[in-house]
Amino acid sequence: MVYDFQTLLTGLAAIAIALLTLIPIWKQLRDSNLQTRISHRETLASILRAGLRRFEKVEEAMREPLAAAWRETHDPVGDPTKIGAEAAHYLEQLFYRVLDWYLVVLAGTEHVLIEAEKAKLKTALSELVETLGDAHWADHNDQQQDEIFIPDEEWAEIETRCAAAKIEAAGKVAAVQSAFHDLRTAQDNWTRSLRERVARLDRQITE
Repeated sequence: MVYDFQTLLTGLAAIAIALLTLIPIWKQLRDSNLQTRISHRETLASILRAGLRRFEKVEEAMREPLAAAWRETHDPVGDPTKIGAEAAHYLEQLFYRVLDWYLVVLAGTEHVLIEAEKAKLKTALSELVETLGDAHWADHNDQQQDEIFIPDEEWAEIETRCAAAKIEAAGKVAAVQSAFHDLRTAQDNWTRSLRERVARLDRQITE
């Protein structure tokens, strides 16, 4: 009986010693997990800040061109109107490669949903610039250019395309605005998701 009791005490002591040796390990694991969460949180916060700064520059670059394009292609009540040659030339210069640093240089660097909307905006901008160029070309160029003479049939096609482009410009502007709105929505959704992840990590860190 005494032997059994001593054996029990010895066993309990061994268990206690084992538990005591585990405490530093548990503490180390807990501290390591905390540091991982803090590091992850800082990484996400940095990505969020960079994304917000980047899109702020995008909005700044698009603000005036979009406002000017709408004024030149819509009347005061918002109905589409035919654009003039001078306005078409001005807007073509304004929109030409306006977001290349973002849509081309930084292509494939963001969330897949944002990249999808960037691709749509890039297409819409390209179509707008092309239409604006067509809308003023016949007004700013002659059928006879130095030693080059454009045949009557080809020149008639150019003039026809120019007239059509003046009307189409309003729709192309609206398409760019719609694509930009969709990009902003994707950006807002990504921002909201990232902020929620940062907030969740903040709660875990302070627990």
